[in-house]
Amino acid sequence: MHEFISDLIEHPKVRETLLHMHHSIPKHDHIMRVTRYSYRLARLVQADPRICTRAAVIHDIDSRYGTLWNHGEVAARFAAEIGEDEAVCAAIRSHMYPLGPAPTSREGWVVTVADKAASLADFADFLRGLLTGKSIQRRRVLKQTDPFYRPRRRRGALRRAFSIDT
Repeated sequence: MHEFISDLIEHPKVRETLLHMHHSIPKHDHIMRVTRYSYRLARLVQADPRICTRAAVIHDIDSRYGTLWNHGEVAARFAAEIGEDEAVCAAIRSHMYPLGPAPTSREGWVVTVADKAASLADFADFLRGLLTGKSIQRRRVLKQTDPFYRPRRRRGALRRAFSIDT
């Protein structure tokens, strides 16, 4: 697997994902899990492992410049800018199916399924980390390093409506 992605792993955009939060875990952890799953699944269903792993590494790069529905297109544009094949870009573009376009290739389906499976595993890891305190600690660090992090506004009026004055 590493031979397909060694150049991407060192790319500054991929390295900066170590500092970004993705569903309360480092985005880099999610990306690498999708990459591992894509590699294994590609071999299982006889898809091109090079296309699948390269698309997996890039699939959420710059995702915050898009929305839940179109961030695959944002990442695919980045992939095209760095010279990736159209097959890699197409697999990235469709990874949010059914919220985005349907995959048009076996490799697109691999990345889509790997992304969903990885998201479930990410959530399970986060829940396990709640028991040990690791998840809260990681989240606290990521809140400080993630340039996109915005604390949620407190709903003051709703809190006041349900508070009991004595």
